[in-house]
Amino acid sequence: MLNIIKSDLYRVFRGKAIYIAIIFILFLAAVSCFSMSPGHIGITSSSEEQQLVEDEEILNKVYETDSILETRELMKEYGAYPLDKEQLGANANLYYFFIIVVVIVLVTDLSNSTAKNTLSSAISRKKYYMSKLITCIGLGTFLVLINNYGSYLINLIMNGKEFSAGLLEITKLTILQLPILYGIISMLVCIGFCFRKTGTFNSITIPLIMVIQLVIMGVATLFHFDANNILNYEFQYIIGNLVSNPSNTYILKTLVLAVFYIITFNVIGYRVFRKTEIK
Repeated sequence: MLNIIKSDLYRVFRGKAIYIAIIFILFLAAVSCFSMSPGHIGITSSSEEQQLVEDEEILNKVYETDSILETRELMKEYGAYPLDKEQLGANANLYYFFIIVVVIVLVTDLSNSTAKNTLSSAISRKKYYMSKLITCIGLGTFLVLINNYGSYLINLIMNGKEFSAGLLEITKLTILQLPILYGIISMLVCIGFCFRKTGTFNSITIPLIMVIQLVIMGVATLFHFDANNILNYEFQYIIGNLVSNPSNTYILKTLVLAVFYIITFNVIGYRVFRKTEIK
């Protein structure tokens, strides 16, 4: 199992994709720090500026301008706030980088003959599955740390301490978010083992988060109930809520949900993989 992990890591860091992903993560962090506004991919419950700015006059000016420089000056005019903390609230964006990791580590092997060659040796399917899961979670953790501490350092350099939550707070929020992020990586690994083809995997996973949100909101509209009761436990909302001073009860519920994701998706993924003929 250790040899498979070493081989995958060697292949990942020898290729270009992981470095492109890191550069893009740091670029997005730099843009967010310069514009002084965290950016989300997907549907959000409210505007980021609305959460950060309570001064209606400044908020209206932010909405009216399309200049990043002017937005930066307006946000600075509002006063100090923990921008790096708010950036962590947009960490659902990391989902798309996790897709890249799972494709490189797992799906490419299953699409080609590499997995069959590995399994034809003395490696059991259980060890193969665990080695791929551990590698994906390890690389996912690596990207999370690059993103979170990279955002912290870039923000500190660009905007100063008055716009920073501090290293201890960033570490605390990282720890709070990791379980649900591991649950999402487990889901992607499960999908990879279930469908095995790169094209199929990408067509399912890339729009998945937004599709789930649209379905929840559509069902809520159809049956006339408050969508927020469900959306509060949807991935993107959990990531955002965990940085906005959540209650201990909410943290515990999201932890239970994360454990449920990790166990359920890995049980499904392994059972499917165990019964599937690898061609």
